[in-house]
Amino acid sequence: MEPRYILALEETPKVGSKTIEKVLSITPTFEPSSPSDLIEILKKANAKFKRISVPDTQSAMIGWSKANKIWEVSQQHNIQIISRESPNYPKCLLQISDPPVLLHALGNIDTINKDCIAIVGTREPTEYGIVAAKKLGALFAENGYVVVSGLADGIDAAAHRGALEVNGLTVAVLAHGLDSVYPIKNKELADAILKNNGALVSEYPWGTKANRSYFVARDRIQSGLSLGVFVVETGIKGGTMHTVKSCKEQKRVLIVLQHPPDLIGHPKTHGNAKLISEKRTDIVFETNDDIERDRGIKLAIVSSSPSSCVQRVVQQRHRVCTRLPRFGAQLTKSL
Repeated sequence: MEPRYILALEETPKVGSKTIEKVLSITPTFEPSSPSDLIEILKKANAKFKRISVPDTQSAMIGWSKANKIWEVSQQHNIQIISRESPNYPKCLLQISDPPVLLHALGNIDTINKDCIAIVGTREPTEYGIVAAKKLGALFAENGYVVVSGLADGIDAAAHRGALEVNGLTVAVLAHGLDSVYPIKNKELADAILKNNGALVSEYPWGTKANRSYFVARDRIQSGLSLGVFVVETGIKGGTMHTVKSCKEQKRVLIVLQHPPDLIGHPKTHGNAKLISEKRTDIVFETNDDIERDRGIKLAIVSSSPSSCVQRVVQQRHRVCTRLPRFGAQLTKSL
């Protein structure tokens, strides 16, 4: 189904993501030409699956009209709306259990199909964490990775800036429509990402305001786009731990920064210490040459015929393990 028609379903009152998945499972190629067609599609889905809300004519017209407006304004602002059937949809993201049915992307969409590393952490980091995130963003970008983060204050912004400072590629995953930037003070950073051939992406259409639950949902996309997730600094609770949860569920590589002794007890490093002590990490990244590599990266293959994304993750195993010591040595000199 074309993205604009999926958008019409999304914008129809009382039609949620689960209903849309069911509709797509029985009518993947159907192209509605009117609001009444949307009603017929939903009637078919209800006949098969039951308990599906079928809108009245007015509700269907509302969804149809809103979708057309969003489609037009997105085109006017060079925002691409990508369905899962598109060759431009990120291959890695397709492998997660709940990939967005649509992605809205502004900028260079080629970046979301390259080797990505998510660099994440708290919005209120230590000065050490800020410096480390910036250096790591630069180091990974220099070594051919696209740096993915969430454009939030703190670690996210530092990682984006680090990549930009070495003219690297970086992608910001947002928890709202691409008509705005949150926080607003990072608008200049968002513009710099686009100017440097990066991208802004979201599962939410133009005009969608930020919502707390959207940030949690956004975190799965950061890890889903990436071959691995690098936790720079986090407390026990917070958005970073949502990304960690998604990382483990999606069988991505989890890398965690180990802080120097004088910061081990800091509240904003408690999450790092907990992940390391509970042996939930695949790689512990220390700020010296003695990087823990012996355990390597334990990856579960998600199918007997590995997807291109999983094959790429496996192929990165040697690359990541052999490069991290050099990264560690370089980082130590900078801190």
